[in-house]
Amino acid sequence: MKKIKLTQYITMLVALLLLIGCSSDNAASDSATKPTADFSFTSDGSTFTFTNLSTNGTKYRWDFGDLYFTSSEKNPVYTYQIGGEIRVSLTVTNDAGEEAFITKVISAPPIKIIDVKIDGDFAEWADVDITDQNTSGNGSIQLIKIWAKGANVSVYLEGNKKMQMELVDMFINTDGNTQTGFLHSSWPGGSGAEFLFEGPMVTNGWGAFYNHTDPNGGWGWAAIAGSGVNLNASGLISISDTANAMEFSIPKSQLGTLRGSIGIAITEMTAGWSAVANFPEASKFSTLKL
Repeated sequence: MKKIKLTQYITMLVALLLLIGCSSDNAASDSATKPTADFSFTSDGSTFTFTNLSTNGTKYRWDFGDLYFTSSEKNPVYTYQIGGEIRVSLTVTNDAGEEAFITKVISAPPIKIIDVKIDGDFAEWADVDITDQNTSGNGSIQLIKIWAKGANVSVYLEGNKKMQMELVDMFINTDGNTQTGFLHSSWPGGSGAEFLFEGPMVTNGWGAFYNHTDPNGGWGWAAIAGSGVNLNASGLISISDTANAMEFSIPKSQLGTLRGSIGIAITEMTAGWSAVANFPEASKFSTLKL
């Protein structure tokens, strides 16, 4: 057997150690760039805000667990149309195409299924929460309920015997921004109406909708042709010796794109345009999150 010279042995050993060192460095580098998946969440009713806690990711895929939508946003906000325990999944991908995956269970509140019909029978409104109410007891309208699941925005109004709804200016905020649209001085804390309905509310008569047109927030409106038929109202009904009530609905298509909430404020007048009262009495519109 030939003897290996000492210098050759040392050279081979150094090469082997360098190879092992390089392999270790590559392994450490690969491990450092592999993606990990994690997230936390908070909720406001059925709306969940997801905070991405993943590392080394460049692409994200969220499955919200309701068979409706997925998202590629890093930190999505999602409103559920179902309730109960729901499995939410997040897949994280890095530039090399490697993936990490995690699933967590969230608990969404039950969704009320209510079929509102504008027929003067207010029984179904018992299951709808009060959106806003007049705590002082003054004025005419005392409370409002808004239901916006489905194709319409439906509204229930209850008031004292002064509430006749012979003529109203109803201001509607549809973009969720109180600083755009008509800035009404009666509700300085939050108005921003994009739409106005003006006319009698109990007769389905000559009333019409208007778009706001003044970019500076002043009184500027353009009539929407033929829009009066888009408000379907019940008659005013006496529900006790001291209270009246009514309901009405507006097709969502009449209101353009609803962006997260709808706000409503009403100035009630007599048929002769004399002021009766404003509702709400607080500084902001009565607002329902969608």
